[in-house]
Amino acid sequence: MSQSHAICLFSEGRITLPDQYQDRTVNVFTLSGENAPAFNISRDTLNNGEALTDYISRQSALMDKHLKGWKLSLREAAVLGENLIHGECIHASYLRDNQRVFQQQAVFNTANKHILVFTMTRAEKIRDTDSQHFQTLLASFQFNA
Repeated sequence: MSQSHAICLFSEGRITLPDQYQDRTVNVFTLSGENAPAFNISRDTLNNGEALTDYISRQSALMDKHLKGWKLSLREAAVLGENLIHGECIHASYLRDNQRVFQQQAVFNTANKHILVFTMTRAEKIRDTDSQHFQTLLASFQFNA
């Protein structure tokens, strides 16, 4: 197996990807029957020579262009795991079916331009307890051995 083959781990198992394939999966975590936020993890890559802050600005501009009523309210520092990686968290909202949806997204460059985006989404304003759950989720991150 060449070095460019990647092992993709997921809840049910793992696979070996062919040469040059990139993982663009999205993991979605919900609590059924509750008015609780949903969490998801998505993956992306930095453009050549792009810094994380530039990536976030570029993605925010795309959201502003493509999501109705996009409002970015805050950009702040974020930490993944037990001080493993420093990134940035944005607080934003947008309109879906004329209802405001609220989000917090924490973005990290884990290695070699590989981006992990952790998102918490709620159909109502995000409460302090929701933010605490999101911070606990981020703090629980560990790299696979």
